[in-house]
Amino acid sequence: MIQEELVSDLDVVDFLELFNSTVESSLMLGISQSSCSRRYRAFSERYDIGFDRIGDRYQATHNLDVLANFRQASQKLRIRQGNSRCCMGWQLGGIGLEELNKSVIMLKLRPMNVWHQLSLLEQRLVDVAVMGLMELQSMLGQSLDRLRAKRVPLSPTMWCVPIGTFDLQLVAHQDHPLHGRQDLSQDDLCQYPSPALPMGMAPMLMRDLQNHGLASQPCGLVDYDETAWEGFASDGVGLSYAAPHRLPALSNTYQLRPLHYSLGVKECLAIVGHRDVIGDSLFPTTFNSMVKGLQQEINGSGHGVQWLL
Repeated sequence: MIQEELVSDLDVVDFLELFNSTVESSLMLGISQSSCSRRYRAFSERYDIGFDRIGDRYQATHNLDVLANFRQASQKLRIRQGNSRCCMGWQLGGIGLEELNKSVIMLKLRPMNVWHQLSLLEQRLVDVAVMGLMELQSMLGQSLDRLRAKRVPLSPTMWCVPIGTFDLQLVAHQDHPLHGRQDLSQDDLCQYPSPALPMGMAPMLMRDLQNHGLASQPCGLVDYDETAWEGFASDGVGLSYAAPHRLPALSNTYQLRPLHYSLGVKECLAIVGHRDVIGDSLFPTTFNSMVKGLQQEINGSGHGVQWLL
């Protein structure tokens, strides 16, 4: 357990806003639930930020500029001390995180909504995210095919560094009737259910999948769950989609195999963060360590990612 004196009151406030639970936050921070509650209230009173449970969320209501300044300073210290907070995008599937845990603090966050992920980064609740850029092409101003492994602005405050691309695979249970067919069409695919997200969460992905007769059944996911996303196809009736490096694991766990059909959906993985983070002189050490960890996790479990580095 982490020594309580090493956990700042601001950490408590941040984790409550991230996870919306004193139980979860206290467990992740290694402090008692009563201490968690006492410390966020004391911090809120001391700086008059009005932080408490408002409706169904923990949030601040006063002196938001003061809180933002605290978070900026705290983030700079985390980056320079090698303690960056990181969250993983759902696009990578259920890969292991052991190697990444060696270079960053992995948060138990896997939002299905990339816009929510960007919001967490912009608020400095999360320092860096490993996520897909497909939904952010309007912010990039160029196609994914033209991206290289260099810093690219998404906005005046947010930057990214593309690191690899892959083509999304259409998968089905090994006993699915569509296996063995070489002439699959949209009419064939639309006869079987496949998981969908609300258009506002992933508009480009949903548009592309629906053009193939897919994304027909809402899956209700807010956070990534392999069983409900790729594993949707494990019943032998449904279809789903997967990153190519996950195919060996999905075959072992759910008996899923790729169908002979090209979705034409390309994703680009990137490390995304605030400009202050990506531009910090000490960040390249963390970046290189993260990329090395990702390559070990992904290359050790399959093929299909074209690295840009």
